[in-house]
Amino acid sequence: MKFFFALAFVIFRISWAENTYRLCAPETIDDSTCNSLSRGGFVKCVRVTDSADCAMKLHDGKADFGVFDAEELILAYQFYPDDFTPLAQLKHIERVNEEWQFQSVVVVPSNYNVNEGVSGLEKGGLCHPGFSHTQIWNDYILKFLERKTYKHICRNESSVAENEVENIRDFFGTACRPGDWVLESTEDKRLKEKYPELCQLCDDRENCKYSNNLHHGHIGALECLTSGRGNAAYVAGEYVHQFFKINESNPSSTSSTTKPSYQFLCPQGTVQPLTQSNPCAWIQQPWGLILTRNERVNDLATSLKEWLSTNPSMDSRIPPDAWLIALNKIIQEDTKVIFINESISLKSYLVRGREVDLNERSCGHDIRWCTLNEGETKKCNFIAKEALLLGIEPKFTCIEKNSTESCLRDIYENKTDIITIDSNQGHLARVKFNLTSILYPETMEDKNSKVIAIIRDDSEYKIQNFKQIKNKYLCFPDYGGISWISFINTARFHKIIPDTCDYAEAVANLVISACTPGIKDINYSDVAGENINILNKLCEICPNELGNNSTCSAGRENEFFGDKGVLKCLEGPGDIGFIEPKNLKKLIDRKIVNQNEYRVLCRNGSLAGYTGFDIDDNCALSITIDSELVGRRDDSKIRILDTTLALLKLEDWLGYRPDSRRAIRIYDSFTDHSDLLFKDSTIALEAPNSTIKSVLAYKELFSKIDTCTSGSLKNISNFIVVFLLAYILLQ
Repeated sequence: MKFFFALAFVIFRISWAENTYRLCAPETIDDSTCNSLSRGGFVKCVRVTDSADCAMKLHDGKADFGVFDAEELILAYQFYPDDFTPLAQLKHIERVNEEWQFQSVVVVPSNYNVNEGVSGLEKGGLCHPGFSHTQIWNDYILKFLERKTYKHICRNESSVAENEVENIRDFFGTACRPGDWVLESTEDKRLKEKYPELCQLCDDRENCKYSNNLHHGHIGALECLTSGRGNAAYVAGEYVHQFFKINESNPSSTSSTTKPSYQFLCPQGTVQPLTQSNPCAWIQQPWGLILTRNERVNDLATSLKEWLSTNPSMDSRIPPDAWLIALNKIIQEDTKVIFINESISLKSYLVRGREVDLNERSCGHDIRWCTLNEGETKKCNFIAKEALLLGIEPKFTCIEKNSTESCLRDIYENKTDIITIDSNQGHLARVKFNLTSILYPETMEDKNSKVIAIIRDDSEYKIQNFKQIKNKYLCFPDYGGISWISFINTARFHKIIPDTCDYAEAVANLVISACTPGIKDINYSDVAGENINILNKLCEICPNELGNNSTCSAGRENEFFGDKGVLKCLEGPGDIGFIEPKNLKKLIDRKIVNQNEYRVLCRNGSLAGYTGFDIDDNCALSITIDSELVGRRDDSKIRILDTTLALLKLEDWLGYRPDSRRAIRIYDSFTDHSDLLFKDSTIALEAPNSTIKSVLAYKELFSKIDTCTSGSLKNISNFIVVFLLAYILLQ
């Protein structure tokens, strides 16, 4: 009997699993809602990071359906054009009768010369809604009219952004383009000062904006048109009806003075009256969808039609099951589900109003992102395609290598352009490959890199200040890492080493000996092979390594390597060590490491009054961001500027943008893997002129290295020039 009961239970579970639909659940769906949903036994949540993650899970058969807005649908189509089927539209409950989520239209005066078509816009002046951080229109939509009309000229001496602005000026003559043209304040100001014509039509020319910023500048653009300052306004169709007081239910009821005064200009060059209920639009944004795997279309459609036929509430005479309330809350809390009765492909649904196969034409060089593994490359490809869909230029491409060092070398050799590296690799990037920071990823405050100097509390001779480090034994986690650089800067501050570019020699002259893992590695050390005495002295207390008859390597075979290795080094013979406490957190939590066995030597030279690593920030040798995005130091200013502005725009749309859905989250985990392209601890990208405290500290930390690197290269260059001149004179 037990056997038959068990068999029946197994059959029930298999049947239940086959008839349970898996819904993509981003973080906006809380755990309690997912728990309520699963109790019904028909639908359960599958956690996803974003819509890109949902699309991948649908493709892999790990989810059955999800909710997508139009921009998310277009990105999903780029990778999986034939895998999904539109099941139902999701329209706002107050706009159920509207065919489109929004339409972008062009309004021109009634005396517009229709015989000239779209070319009649030339030199007429453009009233543009502008660029704000609160509207849903991205750069692709905001710049659609401009890019469809101006001559696409690329000038090598100008950045992508300046080429665009100059092309707009040359075609439209004048304009009002409020907001940030680029997201770097100094460059934005420069462009507006150089091309004041594109602020000339604003009623607030000095600040390049409309006085009336209602509806993200769309009303201001219409006022710019009707005041006679401009000859065309590019705006959302819904605001045209509001502004001209057109009654959508009875368009003919609008005032007779409005009707002949203005009209819609169509992409084909024809015109339509403003009273047109469904005007010719330049972009028509489809509504979002319930999207499903092709294999589950029929059965899921039948079920959802039943479950979503009414919007259940607790006020019903017979309250529905809690799981139905949960399902309706997820899908149609503020939307109305309109099922699509005909079989239609995703492309057919989208192309009615939007281009989906985009032209990748762009000024400037492609930005080649160096990736380290398959997961990172896949994330990069999604981001590159989304950047194109957002209208960001120049375009991104992705090139995979097998190590950070390979990427750094390829950037140096101009085979790739950018990579985000850990702060511990900053010295390597600068000294070995002549790279420099392009942008600074701002870190969550509790994830910053904090470096401290520690001694064992039971040490017979406690080091009381930095001057007492002379003739002691030092323990570093590695050579050139953030701890090494932080010590160098602190030692220079206390004047216990000279202000020199030869760090290794300075430290060697200070101490009896040290363990500096990696300093002998020719791939990482800038002193390898140059001074064997310095190398030996800075490796002298490293232990012999099993199996390779060597010492001082930067790897697990070296017991003194890394932050945990520093603690081992301090058991003997080390006197003082330098660590990042966050790297030991797991060991501390599991009580493998007892931090109370150590005491911190503070940056000001005093010994902490209590044991442990939890010290005041002022006590740390450095507190900085934990990564940086690097590129070639000797790249042209134009190319660096193009890269910087494109990345800042990418951050603006795919970073932590308030009140906005993102098709893919640039800083979050991807395919359940962390720290791909950026560390998960990243919260924003900061420009070189950032005033964030942890960014300034990082820049200060590496400023001396940057100076030394630039200086040595300059000296080499000068030597070559002198040599060539001497050679010429001798001929």
